[in-house]
Amino acid sequence: VAALSVLGLPAAAAAGPDVTELGPGNADFPLMSATLIGETLWIGSRNLAPARVIGYHLPTGEVTATVELPTGNFVQGSAAQGGVLHLGVTDAPGEDNLYRYDGTLTALGNVPGADVRDVAVAPDGTVYATGRQKGRAAGPGLYAWDPATGAVTEVASPAPNATQGRAVAATATHAYLGVGSNLAGGGGATRATLYAVERATGAVTDITPPDLRGDTIVRRITVLGDDLLAVSTEGAPAHVALLDPADHRVLRAFAVPGTKSVTNFQRRGDTLWFTSTEHGVLWRHDLATGALDQLAVPVPDGNSWGLGRLGDTLAGVTEGGTAWTLDLTTGAVATRDLVEAGAPAAAQLGMSVAARAGRVYVGGNGSIALHDLAAGTVRKLPVPGEAKDTVILDDGTLYLGVYSSQGIWRYRPGADRVPVKEAALPQEQNRPQVIRWDADSGLLLLGIQADTTGGGSFVTYRPGSGLPTVHPDPLGPGQLVRAVAVGHGQAFLGGDNARPTGPRGDLAAWDHRAGRELWRTATDLGAGVSSLAVLGNTLYGLTVNGRAFTVDLCGSRRAGFTPVIGRRADLGAPAGTNPRLLVNGGALYGISERSLFRLDRDTLAATVLVEVDAEWYSGARLAADENGVLYTLRGRELIAVRP
Repeated sequence: VAALSVLGLPAAAAAGPDVTELGPGNADFPLMSATLIGETLWIGSRNLAPARVIGYHLPTGEVTATVELPTGNFVQGSAAQGGVLHLGVTDAPGEDNLYRYDGTLTALGNVPGADVRDVAVAPDGTVYATGRQKGRAAGPGLYAWDPATGAVTEVASPAPNATQGRAVAATATHAYLGVGSNLAGGGGATRATLYAVERATGAVTDITPPDLRGDTIVRRITVLGDDLLAVSTEGAPAHVALLDPADHRVLRAFAVPGTKSVTNFQRRGDTLWFTSTEHGVLWRHDLATGALDQLAVPVPDGNSWGLGRLGDTLAGVTEGGTAWTLDLTTGAVATRDLVEAGAPAAAQLGMSVAARAGRVYVGGNGSIALHDLAAGTVRKLPVPGEAKDTVILDDGTLYLGVYSSQGIWRYRPGADRVPVKEAALPQEQNRPQVIRWDADSGLLLLGIQADTTGGGSFVTYRPGSGLPTVHPDPLGPGQLVRAVAVGHGQAFLGGDNARPTGPRGDLAAWDHRAGRELWRTATDLGAGVSSLAVLGNTLYGLTVNGRAFTVDLCGSRRAGFTPVIGRRADLGAPAGTNPRLLVNGGALYGISERSLFRLDRDTLAATVLVEVDAEWYSGARLAADENGVLYTLRGRELIAVRP
């Protein structure tokens, strides 16, 4: 791959944009589930196309099988019975989203409208599933696949105000459903609730342990023998409850200190093991004494998506593509990169992009891919969660806003071996939407979405301080901060709403040094604000549905300033959904999943430069280096564009 430093500055009079292909943006094996069958850990992929499951053989530490699925994005639901693997996938509208694998892959059917989050198998082979069904009035349902008829039917939908079902389990007599609202929460959305459904009659009973009711969502339900049902939550902190399956009495419930989410149980006798997803901790709980301790941290900050036991060995996986084992006899921990073990690396959906000094960073699940353009190499930098947005300072330091509840991270080339966490944010302020750098004030500016409570925050942070300043709901209750721009000594905020109804599209200006609002206004844009940029005396904006607008900033710091939406334009097809703006060399550029375009600063007309048909997870991103070269994805491939 040719280094762009060799290409130099953009030509003064080019016939059209010069596009250089730089290879896959971020190629890896991100994952979202793991189930142990015999000696093999079956691991489901995340954000790969096609979705796939690999067999990782624990005794040899090698990937021995790969199974591609014809539909889906996340392979999140995973359960086994009798040596047969059962799977559920997301993002398969109107197509099969339940599968069985016994050496041959068989489609079982479709849970209507669902991103399947969990599956479980009853002793008689009935497969239960739940997930997220956006827009369904009845809320998330519990569904069953009948092995006798091959039909998928709705069993129960007891929580119309929950935003998703996250956990299922089954015994001979009952099916269990765990729901809550860790996505699009707030506004009266149902929090963690556990239901028992009598399989013979369909009767539904709320059996939520009292200690769990204030938490966000039920994350896992696991049958651990005839005498124990383990339930875990996402909360602040997370909780674990142990129930008697016979009568659903709560035998014990306890908080797990310092954790956000607990999942992935295993048991042997009176010893219970489980993982906390955001911090990579493996916990041990003594069922006889109630003692709780941290047994190990196999992968620091690794999001855990599976736990199995083979004899005296515990085995698990973390989202960035790492398998680990712990010897219960010696306490020794071993880790293995799944790509090095033979997993098929592939380009994943992009999360973010940033570029400077011959380095381009592309965010994905569990990692940032560092493209060294001069060397023609790509290096994986581990980052827990998802680097939703990134920015590079003049000294080359990369700053990252990381989901979920991971806060602000930093990477200094030549000084940091891997990215390091620099500052935490409040747990509920979990989803960074945008991060910007203001060189004049020396502050990072972040717009945040709060998934569990609704709304969001505006965050300012001085690098190296470790102390971010958080301004909750600066656009009023319910509105997240999707867009941030800086100019004229002010920060400009644009709002959106994760829920289908409620306020959105408001604008505000802040004196970010002083931490105070200068003005705020509702708008008649009719949609959330996707992106903002300042060029000259004008604030330019794009809405999530592809409309451009302007606000004249002359006098915007004066008391009594009234912002007015000026010019407007419907950008149509080029803008797609959730387009974003970038100022580069005195020009305005926009990016969507459809195209890279230039926006005329006077007429707001969009001129398409490159058709990209890009594959991002949270909307398209665009970066420019110090030479004015633009970087984005075409498909899942990184490209450089000299406009």
